Amino acid sequence: MAKKEDIAPSSEHFEVAPEHEAYHDVDAIKADRDRHQVADDEARNYVNPDLVITEEESRRMRRKIHRRVLPLMCLAYITQAMDKGTLGPASIMGWIQDVNAAGNDYALTSTLLWCGIIVGEPIANQLVRRFPLGKLLGSAMIVWSGLLMGLTFSLSIPPVFAIRFLLGFFESLFGPVLLSITVQWYLKDEQPFVSSVWQSMLGASQAVMSLFGYAFYHLSGKRGGLHGWQWMTMTVSLFSFCSAVITFCFLPDSPTRARWLTEEEKSRYVERVRSNNQGIKHKEFKTAQIWEAIRDPYTYLLFLLAFCNTLVVGGINTFNAILINQAFGFSVLDSQLLSIPLGAMVVVTYFLQAYLVTKTKQTLLVMIGTVIPNIIGTILLITIAPTNKTRGVLIFAFYLMQFFQSCNPSIFLMLSRNSAGQTKKSFTYATTYIAWAGGNAIASQIFQNKWAKRYLPSLYIHLGLYGAFITVCIVTRILLVRRNHKKIAAQTAEDGTEVNRNARAFEDLTDIENPDFRYSI
Repeated sequence: MAKKEDIAPSSEHFEVAPEHEAYHDVDAIKADRDRHQVADDEARNYVNPDLVITEEESRRMRRKIHRRVLPLMCLAYITQAMDKGTLGPASIMGWIQDVNAAGNDYALTSTLLWCGIIVGEPIANQLVRRFPLGKLLGSAMIVWSGLLMGLTFSLSIPPVFAIRFLLGFFESLFGPVLLSITVQWYLKDEQPFVSSVWQSMLGASQAVMSLFGYAFYHLSGKRGGLHGWQWMTMTVSLFSFCSAVITFCFLPDSPTRARWLTEEEKSRYVERVRSNNQGIKHKEFKTAQIWEAIRDPYTYLLFLLAFCNTLVVGGINTFNAILINQAFGFSVLDSQLLSIPLGAMVVVTYFLQAYLVTKTKQTLLVMIGTVIPNIIGTILLITIAPTNKTRGVLIFAFYLMQFFQSCNPSIFLMLSRNSAGQTKKSFTYATTYIAWAGGNAIASQIFQNKWAKRYLPSLYIHLGLYGAFITVCIVTRILLVRRNHKKIAAQTAEDGTEVNRNARAFEDLTDIENPDFRYSI
């Protein structure tokens, strides 16, 4: 059995000694720099491997990123989560009757949003590769706020379907942009926490939207010519527009374009992420990297991880209010209030998973562990009939089923931390997000109207998906462990020491091509 330190990637390239000490192998690094060309467009004028960054300085730099970049990432993510989540609380506020939705129309509104993401992902990932990230994200948010305002005044199903598709199309930018920003600014060991922070805004948005649903439901009938759900949607749209302006103006496009950094500081922030071996940004399209991604089995394993996860999570998120209201027998107002802890559970489980991943450095094993509460919760919902006496147990079981959603940040960590080469990354990001969107699109169709109110066949399908997810996790781990062993063996000297200078970090090499690259498992 391999030791954990033999397969875990090194997360830091900077010196841990006092500030006046330099790298002991600085001459070798200089020689490597002379041999290898810096291909990275953003980093080219800022690469300086002679820089010594101490642990203390790195922590100061990280705190500055936390203050300047992370809050804007969180603002962007909670905005898009609230925008696409408006129909959840609206579905039990009279929206279904007001727009004359019938049969599986409500489920189709979710499916069409994810179809929009599927169509948009290949385009979005090429835009991410070529254009400034902050401006790209801010522009998409402005469009989103306008579309949501249109949804406010859509009182029939055809325009609702069209708007939901367009919302999905423009949302396709959010995930790739935020993942790219995370990689640009943070070390691999820091990324689990950071990704969980901004992705936990999904849970925060669920809590906020449930509160909005509770508050605006009291506008029974029409106030000012609008239904309560219309006032709620309009409020979210205005918040989205304000957030878009802030994001567009203040979110930096990259470390080298941050207005609040000096030229010297920009160089230090670039060098700080050298050990990621993923560069900052390179616009040249390399066909060879596309072919490598197509041949790489890891591309398809990422696809399956995202697909199996969202086939479960997407349905639970879309139907949570309806399940609590109709399957468990709670009133509309109680259902809105009981949905608030669901958002809190998402936040808690995201941070719990981030802590375990950071502590153990075993992402895939932690993901397998988080499937277990969902299996228990699903079995409870299947075996316990809803009555006034069992409603408490059922809502507890449903809360347990939020654990599987915490795998979402970890799946995208497996994507962002284990993909290198800008063209290859654009391809693997696109395929993984297509799987993520595809799973969400199909997930709501697993909850067929004919299976209401308990949706027992849907829950049996979920149990099969949990087994498939665990299998894919095991296969993925075996593949990455073997790859790490080969790379370590190739860089191990005769005395048994590993030689890894991260000298080729900015050459736009793929994870397979770069001998210094290590996979996170």
